[in-house]
This record gives sequence, C-alpha cells and structure tokens, in this order.
Amino acid sequence: MMVYRVSLLRIITLVCCLWSFVLTSFSEDTPLLETREFSKPSMPWRPIPLWFWNNTRIVEASLVDQFNQMIEKDGYGGCAILPFGAGFRPDYLSEEYLRLYGVVLSKAQSLGAHLSIYDEYGFPSGSMGAINGSGVTTFMNNHPDHTIKRLDKVEYRVSSGATFDRQLPLQGKLMSLVAWNMNTKEIIPLREYYDEASGRLTWTAPKGAGWHVMMCQCVKDGDPNVDYLSPEAVKLFVQDTHEVYYSRFSKHFGGTIMSTFFDEPTMYRAQGRMWTAGFNESFERRYGFSPEALYPALWYDIGEKTATARNMLFGLHSSLYSEGFMKTISDWAAEHNIMATGHQDQEEIANPTSVSGDLMLVGKYMSMPGIDKIGNGRNTEDFYKVVSSSAYNWDKAMVMSETYGAMGNISVEKLYEVAIEQYAKGINHLIPHAVWYNDADVTFLPELSWRNPLYNSELPSFNAFLSRLNYILAREGRHVADVAMLYPIQTQYAGHRLDGPKGYYEGGIDVEGTDYPQISHYLTDDLGIDFTYLHPEVLDDRCLVEGGKLTMSNAVNYEQFSTLVLPGVKVISLSNMRKIEEAWKQGVKVVFTTQYPQQSADGSDGDEEVKGIVARMLGSAENRAIFVPLPSASSLAEVMEECLPSRDVRFSDGAHPFNYLHKVIDEHDVWYFGNIDATAATNVIRVKTSARKLTLLNPHTGKLSEPEILQVGNGYVDIRLSLRPCQSMFLVDDNFVIRNGAIDNPEGNKLSYSIELQAEVEQLSAGVCFAITDQQNYYMWQFNVSDKQHPCLRPHRWLGGNASLLGEIELPKAVNMQAGHPFNIRIEIEDESYAKTYIDNVLVDERGGNFAYGRIGFRQAHDDAYGKTEIAMFDDVVIKVKATSGSSGVVFEEDFSDSNPFSEGFVVSERLRVEGQMSRDILAWLNDVPDAISSIPASSAMSNKNYYTLDGKPVQRSYAPQIIVSGGKKFLSAVR
Repeated sequence: MMVYRVSLLRIITLVCCLWSFVLTSFSEDTPLLETREFSKPSMPWRPIPLWFWNNTRIVEASLVDQFNQMIEKDGYGGCAILPFGAGFRPDYLSEEYLRLYGVVLSKAQSLGAHLSIYDEYGFPSGSMGAINGSGVTTFMNNHPDHTIKRLDKVEYRVSSGATFDRQLPLQGKLMSLVAWNMNTKEIIPLREYYDEASGRLTWTAPKGAGWHVMMCQCVKDGDPNVDYLSPEAVKLFVQDTHEVYYSRFSKHFGGTIMSTFFDEPTMYRAQGRMWTAGFNESFERRYGFSPEALYPALWYDIGEKTATARNMLFGLHSSLYSEGFMKTISDWAAEHNIMATGHQDQEEIANPTSVSGDLMLVGKYMSMPGIDKIGNGRNTEDFYKVVSSSAYNWDKAMVMSETYGAMGNISVEKLYEVAIEQYAKGINHLIPHAVWYNDADVTFLPELSWRNPLYNSELPSFNAFLSRLNYILAREGRHVADVAMLYPIQTQYAGHRLDGPKGYYEGGIDVEGTDYPQISHYLTDDLGIDFTYLHPEVLDDRCLVEGGKLTMSNAVNYEQFSTLVLPGVKVISLSNMRKIEEAWKQGVKVVFTTQYPQQSADGSDGDEEVKGIVARMLGSAENRAIFVPLPSASSLAEVMEECLPSRDVRFSDGAHPFNYLHKVIDEHDVWYFGNIDATAATNVIRVKTSARKLTLLNPHTGKLSEPEILQVGNGYVDIRLSLRPCQSMFLVDDNFVIRNGAIDNPEGNKLSYSIELQAEVEQLSAGVCFAITDQQNYYMWQFNVSDKQHPCLRPHRWLGGNASLLGEIELPKAVNMQAGHPFNIRIEIEDESYAKTYIDNVLVDERGGNFAYGRIGFRQAHDDAYGKTEIAMFDDVVIKVKATSGSSGVVFEEDFSDSNPFSEGFVVSERLRVEGQMSRDILAWLNDVPDAISSIPASSAMSNKNYYTLDGKPVQRSYAPQIIVSGGKKFLSAVR
C-alpha cells in the first residue's frame, strides 16, 4: 500500500484544523486520502449541528435518546447545544444544567462524537440570556459598567461673533468638544473653554456664519450585551460563561469538546453608534495624537481631510471590535486547547462599517472565520468569498458556515445546492441549523432530524455527502486562483457616516460606487473564475512582487496572482497604491471597475500621487490597466480574456461554467466542481496540472471513476465533465489517493427507470404519481391546464403526509398541452435520484430527488378554487428499467384493453378514467410494484412467455435472476 510520510508539525496542524483527532491516534505514516474512508467517512468528519434546547424542560432519558438518534440515524458527528426560549429549563449554567450537559458529553465520548460550546443562552452572544433566552439581563446585572456603550452628539448653532455660554448635558464620558464651521470646514477644539466642575462651556465664535458647537459623549446604551469593543469587558463575559464549562469539564477540552462558537455579535446595536470609553486613548496610542478634532467627520464632510479622518476613526473602531471580542474569545480558546469560531449578524451588508466593521478583519484573530446563511432573499452567497478569503489572507485552514436557519422547509435539493456553493467558495465546515429538542415548538424552520418526515430518509445520505466534502477539503492546503481582488474597506470607511438614511440595521449608507459583491458574483457564478480578496493590511504586510506575479507569501496558503481587480475603489492607502504600481510594472494586469482611485486614505497630501499612479497605468502603451465603468458579466468576460488568456481553470463548450475550488493539498492538486444551476450541464474543462493521472471522486456516492480525458498538453489536461443540478465532483491528482477498498454502500445500487404513458385532461389537470412508498410518501407531477393561456407542470412531493409544491414550470412553446387533446408523457429517472420530464418528446423539466423505484399511479382531487374536480384519461402505461449495459427493458405495460391493474378509476374505451371527488382525493395506484428484473418477458412482465435479459438475450424460464424491490430494499432473487 502506498503511503505518504507527513511531518509531525503537519500532523499537529491537521489535528487542530479538524478539531477532533487525538495526536496519539496518528502515526507518521498516516495516508492522505483513503478510498475506504472517503466511501464512508468516520465520525470526525461528520457535520455537527446546532441542537436547540428550546422552550421546555430537558429530561435526561429523552436527551440521551435524541442524541443517540442524531448520531445513529441522522449521521451527525456531535452537536453544539443552544439553550433557547423563556420556557427552557433547567436554569442556564445551573448545577442541573451542567449535569445534563455532562450526560451528553459522556455519551458523545463513548460514541466518538464531539461537542462545540455554544457560548450563550439564546443569541446574540454577550448577554447570558437577555435576548431569545430567559429575558433576564444576567451579564448586565453582574457587570453593569461593562455593557454596550453608545456615541451621542449634541449640536448647537452659534451666530457670528456670539458667545456660547451654557451647561452641557453630559451624561457619560466626554469624547469630543469642538466648534466647527459647516461652510469653511474649520474645526476648533474647545476643551480649554470647558469647566469640568460645573459642566459649563463658555466660548465666543469667530466672525462668520455656519458655526456649530458639537459635543460627543460615550454613554451606556442600555443594551444588555457585553461591550464588544473592550477586551476587559469581554474577559468578564468569558469568565461568566466559558470558564464555567472549563471548570466543570476541563478533561474534555481538546478531546470531546473541540471548539467554542459565538453567535451574531454586531456593531449595529446602540443605533449603529457603538463606542467604548477607551476609544480616544486607543487612538492616541495608534496615531500619536487626540482624535477629538476629527469627530465631526463621523457625521459630516469636513473637507479634504474627510477620507483620512474616517479611515482613522472607523479603522480603529473595526480593530477594537475585532480585537475586543473575536481576539479575546480566540485567545482564551487557544489557551484551553480548542478552536474558536462564530459569525457576525448581517454579513451580507456591502458597507460593513457600522455592522461588522470590517468583515475580513473579524476573521483575522479567529482560528476558524465564519458566516451565517440564514433566511431567504439575502445574498449571503456573494459574501462567502469575503470570509474564506479572510482565512486565506491570515493563513487559516478552516472556514465555517452556520447554514439553513430560518429558510423554512426547503427541499432536499436546496440543502445540496447551498452546500455545494459554499464549499466551492471556500467554506469547509458546514454547521446545520438545526435540530430541536422540542420539535413541537420550532421557531426557525427547518428542523433537521430523523423526526421530520421532510428530511428523515434523506439526512443520512446528505450528512455522508457533507462528511466526504469535509474529509477532502477540511485540511491544510493552499488555495489557487489567478485573480486577486482588493477588499475595498478603505473606500467604505471614507464614504460612511453615522445615522445614515438606510437605518443602522442595514448599515446606514450605501457607499457610492460599491460593486465588489457584484464583481464577485460575475467572476465566480457567471464566468467560472475564482479569486481571492486581498485585505489592505495583507497587501502591505504579506504580499511580494516577484517573477511577474503578486504573491501572498503565507507559510501554507501562499498564492500567486497575475491579475488584480480594484472593485469600486475610490480611496486607497498610498502603501497599497505603490505596491500595486510595483506589481503592474512587473507585468501584473490591473483592472478598475466602476470608479478608480482618486484619494489617499492616509491624508490629502497623497491624493496627487494616487491620481498620478492611476494615470500612468491607464495611459501606458505597455501593460495598460483596464477601466470598466459599467461592469457586467459580458464586459468582464472580455476583460478576463485579455488578462487571462491562459488561466488555472478554463471552461468551454458549455452553456454555463461550474462553480469550482482549486486547492493544493500536500503538493497534490484537488479541484471541486459543482453545478448549482437548474439544468444539467456539460463542460470541457482545462486544468493546469503536472499530475500524470487524474481521478474523479463522487462525494454523493463515495465512488471513484476515471475522467473523460480529451487532451493532455504541456502542463494542462482537458476533461469533459457532466453534472446534473445539485451535483458535484472532485477531480484529484491520482497520487493523492490511497486505494484501500471501499465500505459496501447498499444505497449505491441505484436503479434507472422510466415511466411512459399517454394522458388527456378532461378537466383542470392530470396527476401522475411515482416513487410511491405509501399514501403519505410519494411524488406527483401535475400536468395542469386550468389556465388555458398558461398550461404548466406542477411537481409535488408528499412526505409524511405533508404536500410540497416544488415549482410551477412554464411549458415551452413547442408543447401544446390542452384540455381534450391527448399528449405523451415520459419521466426518465437516473439512479433513482434525477428526473427528466418530457411532454411529446420535449424536455420540460429536470430535477434531483429521492425517486426510489416503487409503485406508480394517478391522483385526482377536487380543486376548491375552481369548484371543480380534476378528471383525466390515461393509456399505454409502460415502465422500463435500464440494464447495466445501458439498454432498457419493459417490466410493466398496460393498454387497458382487458383489465385495470390500478386501485381506482374505471376503463372507458380502453383508457383509464380517473375522476376526483369532493369528499376525498382519488389515488389510483398500481396494485403491485413491478419487479425491477434483470430478465423480462418478451412482451409483458405480467405474462408467462419466454424471458429475455434487458440486453435482449433469451434465458430459461426456470431460472430468471432479478432484482426485487421489497420493503424499500433491493435484493437478488430468482423466478422459477
């Protein structure tokens, strides 16, 4: 067996990244990728969901049973316990709470499962139950001086030459006291005119209109959460929460307990003016002078110094937030041998200044940066790259997403679609939201456990899929991309102001020219071009120009870029601009979108230098920079053809490229391709590689196969790859793979079959049912002509008796489906997981699902909206099963010439008529499931004539081997 020797340092790093291995379990000869482990990943690779202990009293017996089911039935690898709701008992962090927590820990240890410490009762993290918990302000009660602070301002107009003499309404700490002129932009510090003892300011304004007195003070907001900007305050929160777990369960830290998880801290609290009393002192330590004269820039344009002032103020603000909460939590976690992860609230706000401050920077100090995919109608997917790039920038191996919360009872296909996109954009640890202890009181659907009939049969396969993704991608390696994109945070700071018109929850201000989320979408989703955001700090400190490339010189995640995009950048630091010019001079392509840099973030003295560099780039005859004033997918496609004639991954001959990720793991190429579109696609893909042989690994099935190689060139390989919707595939250097067999997977033995029939709608619609398990679980394709102008296909699914409409498919013009006119239906099922639907030989729909071979039938009901029953005629029903050779054989056919093998309906003129009833739905189902046989009668599977194989070869009637579907399982038998 081929093995690869890995250094002890690499092993230690891998262990930390995966959270859950113990060092002593590794040897120096641990292989990199075993086919046996990939086929059925072991416990450490399984996803770990949030487990809500919600709005009820937790009972030990039920607790243990639920945890066992999560591990054994659902295929989870542990949990993160989340106490939730005012009805939760026992009391948070009480002796009984900790005892029950210990019961789960012990059970997890015995099963090899793992826990992550969720650090709050309810959410967001920081109050110990005040919000979405008990409602008691526990942290505020314990530490009243260490909760969130707010920056308030009071302004007074002062007439030309007038004396201002009054007592100021100071209620907190005075942060700034200035006079400033809205016309001339002059600012005068007024501290010397202020009497602290009396609180009185006496000052005479200069001649001229436009003078204001502005007082800014830091006050208690009343929000019960910890002061996120204060390390001292956050340490008290850690003392009251994290330390309680450690003091009770210290022996499990670094073993069964492998991480801590924080949830939804944010700076939009305090009306978007979150501040801290030590801000000015921190500013002086960083910049060497007092910020008091700059405070008007937080709200107003103060002239040519506005961009610089805001970058200083908001830049420090973001640093205090990142270091105050994220770094304090992460430092404690590292000291206690676990990882720290979590996510912000509202990560999808393009201007993060008063929300997360700097969404890349908050990941700098976390061992695992994270994001939250929650709800619907939020474009979080356009920000996955921000968080994964944060990890790449600061050399982190892991990227987390809390996923599916409040998305409702989404389809199983949607579970896969979201996961595929996340992993293709760099996430490698998906935390499902959520399992609920009290599933009768679920606040945020979906409930992702064995108890939910919508998902229970699908969860084991889905979690196995996630486990395979984790097995390959949740390990140390480097990301590969041709394109870098500057994260435009300095432009966001310069364009931001407090109390903006959008309101604090939405970030307050849409900064003019902001386009980076759209550029990200165009590149990754429309053009099939991956990239890495570069943080301005990282561009300065970690990037070198060498060999005609811009290189991010991390120890592990070093990346080399040939193209640099500046998306909507108006304000930039001089050091960044000079580094970019250096790269441009050595041949790196530079692209500006929407606007180009005009101001220095360091001071107006640098504005002319910034403009001069941009002018040289745009005006040069050699390696001229490109400006795209109105970026779109098509305009960027032209630009990228010019910038990247030879690229790391190139898609061709397909209607749409796949999403993808390229990593190098232990010097072996690994690509992950995913199709998140609504239709199947085939692409020719050219990958740059020196690998001599490539192998496909299917994370959906755990199986390996050979790729279709079209061409092998000098340093590249062309392959053709076809993917269905919500399907993905790994392509790997074969030397990365250790072939040591695979664990048998009965679910891998999937049938492909088709259903063909003729239908005619008499009234409203015709419902064709298939993949029927029982009356509670089946699919129905409704061919609907109730709207004569817009006939449609309406796919449904029944799970546990609950019906879900999967969509309304508008039919192409080539399909003429009308009431009173027969039409032909063909539903082709591939591997019991993918359905293509044809009407009169025109493909009208394709989708994934769990289309297990079973009964077929018809469903007709009464439509209350129309006050009519559904009536349809059916004829010439044929079921075919595909043999391994690819040919198909008939296992059932019925023309209704002399019988009705269905449970309802009646034969009229050799057709089956099924009519709904007002009192009940009519389910006309086939009485028996036709055997999915590998040998069949020449004419009918129901007759006693000679048998033939699906390949058309005759066999003896005395022994006809077949695959029988019985009780939901497949097994070989024989007909004698």
